[in-house]
Amino acid sequence: VSVVLVGPSESSGGRGACYDEGRIYRILDPMESWARLAEQSLGRFADIASSSGVDFYDESGILIFGVEDDFVRQTRDVASKMGTTLLELTPAGIKERFPWLGVPETTQIGLLQTEKAGHLSPRKLLEAQLTLASRSGATYLDATVQSVERRAGDDGSLMIVSTADGNHVKARNVLVAAGCYTSVLPLLPESVVMTLTGAQALLVEISPEDAARLNGMPSMIYEGPSVEENYYLLPPIKYPDGSWLIKIGPSDVFAPPLKSAADMDAWFGNKRLTPAFENQAKKAFAQLFPGTNAISWRALVCVTDQTPTLNAYIDYLAPGWGICSGGNGWAAKSSDEIGFLAARMMTSPDHWGSPDMPREWFRAVTPRQLTAGPEMRTALAHVDACGEVLAERVAEALEHLTALLVNEPKLRRRRAELARDLRQSLSLLWERPPTVLCSASGCACAPGHSFVAMHAFDVDVVVVL
Repeated sequence: VSVVLVGPSESSGGRGACYDEGRIYRILDPMESWARLAEQSLGRFADIASSSGVDFYDESGILIFGVEDDFVRQTRDVASKMGTTLLELTPAGIKERFPWLGVPETTQIGLLQTEKAGHLSPRKLLEAQLTLASRSGATYLDATVQSVERRAGDDGSLMIVSTADGNHVKARNVLVAAGCYTSVLPLLPESVVMTLTGAQALLVEISPEDAARLNGMPSMIYEGPSVEENYYLLPPIKYPDGSWLIKIGPSDVFAPPLKSAADMDAWFGNKRLTPAFENQAKKAFAQLFPGTNAISWRALVCVTDQTPTLNAYIDYLAPGWGICSGGNGWAAKSSDEIGFLAARMMTSPDHWGSPDMPREWFRAVTPRQLTAGPEMRTALAHVDACGEVLAERVAEALEHLTALLVNEPKLRRRRAELARDLRQSLSLLWERPPTVLCSASGCACAPGHSFVAMHAFDVDVVVVL
């Protein structure tokens, strides 16, 4: 098997989330799929660093703290199921362990993982992975891909990868792993469902003395009393220019939607934070690091490609034509295992996956799978039961729920908002606004009412007409 990797390097104008020095890595996660991917990848970090000669990670630990919301509870549940060691802290325990941290008064709990967690440089991880791939015989072509197509030739069907500089690569098999550009360029045999949003982070420059004082700071995820107050934070990292920077990333509220390659190019080119996020992030820095002075502020922007399943797409879309994309903003730490699974898929399309890593987790969703069929099922949700309601209304409820989960996949974690938004959506369609109930443990309906009971991932949804 010969392997050719085609894509632009950073020096050639490549854009992506990998061109930075700070990403959190952790096993702790509210979704078992991401926790499993991280567990497998992290287990190979030491070998990758040693074999490549590239030091790309720092095991500084991770602290998840704040209000005890669904994110925290689900993270703790998955950690228990997987046997992940973590320390549960009270607000007083957090202050005692990290005396320099301004713990907000609303904090209820802390979850600390001290091993197999910390931060990594995605730029250096990419360097390490390319080094090992080249050493194993792969060829790297530093070029921008414009299209992928299948052509019939004298020696059978071939895939043609065309680049911006006019070159063409011929192959029997193609795996498309183009990140945020996967869904907006002609690279796939059929469209896949993804939402693209502008991601942004504030880089806060601090002095070397303050960086030394904060030595031992873990990576952090803070869950505030509102979604606008959710952040991730990385400890002081020395960037290539010698500056010590703390990175603060926002909640999903500060993620402008992007629709096209032109939108993404404009977002990358703008290199500015939205004023609302910048103000909120500066406020958070002042609250969480009361004794640390900010020397300067810098903007960092990238793009998140989010799938409606919140899982990566690792799937075979057509013979010889695969997809490996949809990082959802969480994939840097898990990239090695994601790549391993994709390679297994391309070499053994019918024999990959395992009980701990089922293929169903990674199925790609296409637009044709979003329409309710006779079985009242879409790729994201299905009807469990209904009573005294027209079939047309049942299909409308299912398709509107599906549309909400496509446009904002993380609504499944915010059930009150999901219920509110579905009620508003259906109110525009029906004469009377329905009652909508969302629960993690099932919803009961009073006899005699017209209702539609649906299930989406780990959420039960009942619409009462």
